[in-house]
Amino acid sequence: MKKIKSFVLLFATVIVSISFSSCATIVSGGDPSITINGHVNEPVDITTEKQTYPRVTLPAVVQVQRHKLDGQRIRITSENYNFDDIVLGKQVNGWAFGNILLGGLIGWGIDLATNCVVKPEQTQFTIQAIPKQEDKVTKKE
Repeated sequence: MKKIKSFVLLFATVIVSISFSSCATIVSGGDPSITINGHVNEPVDITTEKQTYPRVTLPAVVQVQRHKLDGQRIRITSENYNFDDIVLGKQVNGWAFGNILLGGLIGWGIDLATNCVVKPEQTQFTIQAIPKQEDKVTKKE
C-alpha cells in the first residue's frame, strides 16, 4: 500500500510540475546563444553582459542574458583589429502563444517571469575586422 501511495505522490508531482511549465520556457530554455562569424586570423576576446570569452577563434557561440535582450551589446576586441559592437534586438517568441492553448494564464505568467516571451531577432552575426593600423591612418587624415 505504501508503494502505491508513493507512486501516486510521485505521479502527481510530475503532473503538477509539467502543468506549471510553459511552452516557451520549455522550448527556449535559459539564456539564448548567439553565433559570431568572421574572417580573423587571430583569437578575439568577446564580452557579453553575461560573461567574457577570452582568446576564442571564430566562429564562436556565446550566451547572452535573456532579461536584457533588447539593446544588449556584444563587444569584440583583438590585438590587431577593431570591430563594431553587435547590438541585439528582440522579437516575440512564437512558442509563448502555445500557452494560450496549453498552459493558460499560469504558463503565460511563467514565460513572462523567465522572459521567454521574447527571443533575439537574429542569432547569427558576421563581423568585419578593421586593421588597427589602417584605422589610425584614417583618423589622421
